[in-house]
Amino acid sequence: MKKIMNTPETFVYEMCHGLAKAHPELQFMEKYKIVKKKDIDNNKVVLISGGGSGHEPAHAGFVGKGMIDCAVCGDIFASPSQVQVYNAISECATDAGVLMIIKNYSGDCMNFNNAATDAKEDGIQVDAVYVNDDIAVKDSLYTVGRRGVAGTIFVHKCAGAAAEMGMNLADVKAVANKTIDNVRSFGFAFSSCTPPAKGTPIFEIADDEMEFGVGIHGEPGRKTMKIESADEIAKNIVADLIEDLGVKKGDEIALLINGFGATPLMELYLFNNSVSIELEKAGISIHKTLVGNYMTSIDMAGASVTILKVDDQLKSLIDYPVSTPALTWGGVANAQGQAAIDAIDAIAKALNLTPCQKEEVKIKKVKRKVEEDDLTAVYKVNGTPKIGETINTAAFIEIVDKMADVIIENEIPFCDADQMGDGDFGMSIAKGFKQLKVDWNSRKKDDIGTFLMSCSKIIKEYCGGASGPIWGAAFNYAGKSALGITDATLGDMAKILQAANTGVYEIGKKSFGKGAVIGDKTLVDALKPCADTLEKASNDNKSLTDGLVLGAAAAVAGSDSTKTFTAKLGRAGTVGEKSIGYPDAGAYGLGVIFTELAEFVKNYK
Repeated sequence: MKKIMNTPETFVYEMCHGLAKAHPELQFMEKYKIVKKKDIDNNKVVLISGGGSGHEPAHAGFVGKGMIDCAVCGDIFASPSQVQVYNAISECATDAGVLMIIKNYSGDCMNFNNAATDAKEDGIQVDAVYVNDDIAVKDSLYTVGRRGVAGTIFVHKCAGAAAEMGMNLADVKAVANKTIDNVRSFGFAFSSCTPPAKGTPIFEIADDEMEFGVGIHGEPGRKTMKIESADEIAKNIVADLIEDLGVKKGDEIALLINGFGATPLMELYLFNNSVSIELEKAGISIHKTLVGNYMTSIDMAGASVTILKVDDQLKSLIDYPVSTPALTWGGVANAQGQAAIDAIDAIAKALNLTPCQKEEVKIKKVKRKVEEDDLTAVYKVNGTPKIGETINTAAFIEIVDKMADVIIENEIPFCDADQMGDGDFGMSIAKGFKQLKVDWNSRKKDDIGTFLMSCSKIIKEYCGGASGPIWGAAFNYAGKSALGITDATLGDMAKILQAANTGVYEIGKKSFGKGAVIGDKTLVDALKPCADTLEKASNDNKSLTDGLVLGAAAAVAGSDSTKTFTAKLGRAGTVGEKSIGYPDAGAYGLGVIFTELAEFVKNYK
């Protein structure tokens, strides 16, 4: 791996600092990795977006006049945490309200929605839209829904113009949803990409092959096939986009030819020619074309095509002046420019796009006090670690410490197992458990339950992507079930894991209306069998060690079973039948973790 970098851990921070230094109208708030406008207009609806880094210039490159007001930057390919998003809302909220523009990925939805819930409790007016423009995987219609990809740029542009023109929150949301309803994307790749923390490509592909329908994290798409000519690729993609969106002869579109980071601009313009010819053949006119790197995948070679079906309203919003690091056109510096804006505003008025009405009573905005542990405090555990037919608190803490070590040691293998997801699973959970070890002495250790709940706070904030809310909920629910327990029996261990499984189910239900169960191809396929096996072993009066070994074996078997079916939820929930033959990364990870922990307890002295 050859990259301009210092360390993987500082990669995103230093990139954001560099962006802010190049564009002094922006401010980078390092603690929560937020890139925002320095000056927030209190009379305007605020647009907040973001997600995993690695897609630059998205999303921070679109912070500015006429697009979004704030971007929340997660680690590479991992959504920002709930704490990050909450602080972005709190810092940027105005009297006119906040609209979150969320790409339809599990981690993004979980963390943004949970943050919005907290902000609403503070009296902040928050709403959200969900971008799902990727048509690459047909099966995704029947699972967690389509991915949000490069069409997000048009949503930022149209909603950003609407907010700049003074529309109220409901109208800005309506514009965003109208854009989402009329935008579709399809991508392909000639190579994978290499996340800095992983050091190797997410997937392998032969020199004469291409991935047709790839996602923006290197996720596989519809099929792997031999490389075709630009004309053939354009013909196939345009036909699929037209069919899915229902575009017909005489319709007008905006077109985005988007590079994934490693494709030369020469090739993108060449490909634009092929795509434009196909659209012309279909009798579809192009109102505006964008060609370049807008929603990348680090250093992937390939491109995507996005079409937005436009009417007079959407054309006026696309054409509205914009000034951001990555996108700039229009202006008010001269009479001609002002006349253009006046004409656009006249169209908006004719279309009954109402301006933002100032509230008679100012919304009371009180920053939520986020419960934090005193990181300067030192909590010591009472007693000497002991494992027999019970595990005392001191030994249980050693087991969780061992769990952290196993996760950190397997950071790269767990990423490798995530071929059907974003490729970030290992780095996402390792980051949280590395931080847990840093803050180890500040974790409360009154009993097993208190310790687990204290750990959950670090995990929620520092584990990336969906792992933060999922693993954080698992630890929190497990902790609540173990409050007051200082010596855990095998039955108690079963109870703790059953509660962890309930936590995973409930966070999924809260976020998506459906909690994960066995057969959905998630970590539950390993977690629930392990918990059930521990419960049965306890009822059968098995020894603690034998029960844990049996539970670990059940987790591994559950993980292996996920190779045989299509994902309905979770990391591979958008890739359909392509996930068959691969285990779920979370389930695989639990199999490894539980096996190592069972061996640790078995040989404990």
